[in-house]
Amino acid sequence: MAAAAHASRRSGRFLLDALATASRSAIGTRRFGARAGVDRVALGAIAGARGVSSSAPSQRAAKDKAAELAMIKDLREKTGAPLMDVKKALSAASFDLEAAYAELRTRGLAAASKKAGRVAAEGLVGVSVSACGQRAAIVEVNAETDFVSRNEQFLRLVADVSNAAVAATGAADADGYVDAGALENLAMPDGAFSPGATVGEAAAATAASVRENIKVRRAYVMTASGAGEVLGHYVHGAVAGAASAGRQAGLVRVSSRDGGDVDPEKARGVASKVAMHAVAVAPRFLDPEGIPEDVVSGEMAILHAQIEGSGKPANVVEKIVSGKMRKFHEETCLTKQKFVMDDAKTVETFVNGEVNGLVVSRFARLKVGEGIEVQAKDFAAEVAATVADTAA
Repeated sequence: MAAAAHASRRSGRFLLDALATASRSAIGTRRFGARAGVDRVALGAIAGARGVSSSAPSQRAAKDKAAELAMIKDLREKTGAPLMDVKKALSAASFDLEAAYAELRTRGLAAASKKAGRVAAEGLVGVSVSACGQRAAIVEVNAETDFVSRNEQFLRLVADVSNAAVAATGAADADGYVDAGALENLAMPDGAFSPGATVGEAAAATAASVRENIKVRRAYVMTASGAGEVLGHYVHGAVAGAASAGRQAGLVRVSSRDGGDVDPEKARGVASKVAMHAVAVAPRFLDPEGIPEDVVSGEMAILHAQIEGSGKPANVVEKIVSGKMRKFHEETCLTKQKFVMDDAKTVETFVNGEVNGLVVSRFARLKVGEGIEVQAKDFAAEVAATVADTAA
């Protein structure tokens, strides 16, 4: 009992001494007008007397803040949403990461649907080639402005969509064409910014982030069997930091006429040059045999109508029509066009001259915004609409 009482008196004296020290420190602090330091000194002295660390609450607060910042960073990288939107979503979800992610996705889809009616005629064409080199795709992804089409997130979307098109099977028609509906339903591949999502969902998320209408418009997929078939491609107006995306792109397949093996590197170089020609000259058809019958009959009817009434004999009229059709083939068919790098040769003679027996068996070309009708806008109204969307 006596020992306990003695220990208690000692503890009491120690606490009183600590309070006295705190009081003297407070008085000294007030002399210099630094009132803010009083509470910290006093609390520190008292806490020290009780054996409690006064820094514990601040350490816990720092840990909580670090955890919040980590969640904000994680969700920002996962969704690409604006920073303020991420903070609001986390706050509303009491910092439940999954709930905040679901909320941002819902918001993004709603925001994208609001923008869906706006014309998107800018953007990029992306190219992707499989690791084996026997499968390739070109895709067109549209945005409203050229500025957004240089955005890092948009560039990533174009690359991911191109890779999704290469990886998918069964989405293309007999000519290799993939329309918007089929393209949007493709699954994003592993390593994409939004793995597990569809292409359409990834485009909607990007639209919500960049605050523009984003459209995945079309694609072409091309394959080579490997038996004397080689693919080549060309990208025109490639964006800095994204060599596989530009304003235009072309894909070309060259094949051995007899099905024999060819030097793949040399054949790929030839195919890439022909792809450059296709981008520069924009042929409509591969060769005369590939022109649809209705196009041929329509062109023939026009030519006959032009010559009717000239009084020329029928056999002469037919010769004139045949000559004009040859001219039509030279203007519209890839193989019959003058090669853009050497106009003394046609494309088919150039290809055969580079590798004996090599022919062009397929091509595809895409240009950003081609065929999209763009309406003139009132600049003031456009700015007001942008401000309204940003506020929303």
